[in-house]
Amino acid sequence: MIKFSKRPSTDGEAGISLVEVIMYSALTVLVLTVVGGMFYAGFQAQATALERDTATGAAQVVSTSLQSGIGNASDVLVSGGGTMVQARVANGTATDSQPWQCVAWVLTPNGDVVYNSSSTAITSTDYSTWPVLGTGATGSFSLSSNTVAYSLSFTTGKATVPVAGSVTANAVGSGEPSSCW
Repeated sequence: MIKFSKRPSTDGEAGISLVEVIMYSALTVLVLTVVGGMFYAGFQAQATALERDTATGAAQVVSTSLQSGIGNASDVLVSGGGTMVQARVANGTATDSQPWQCVAWVLTPNGDVVYNSSSTAITSTDYSTWPVLGTGATGSFSLSSNTVAYSLSFTTGKATVPVAGSVTANAVGSGEPSSCW
């Protein structure tokens, strides 16, 4: 049988002193603070990248829509103080019964870029029913000859992405609708 002594240890190195506990605790807190800061910085970088990517995506969608639509147009008009572009756009092949369609892009007062197309002139100003191409936009459109220039900025959170360009209406042809405004 083993007997346990109830005498306290006389060895000065037995156990951990209070000073050592405080030092180890402080060191643990320091390491956890550094690791936590790294995680926080990583999450912030991810959020910033997401905002930038969202704004870049909106800019790309709007720019592509303008370039392809107006590039296939026979006539364009910028109105609304530079907030609306209307175009008579080729609809497809020459065998279509109606080879042209009316298309409009609008920069709304709340910063949405909306798009609509119709077989007749687009006169509706109820943009709430139009598909949204991009949000958080500012800028304007301008027209010189048959060339539409656009200068827009898209903001999501703290990220702002500018997009600018110009496109000339190149299509030629007859058919209906003969005018879209």
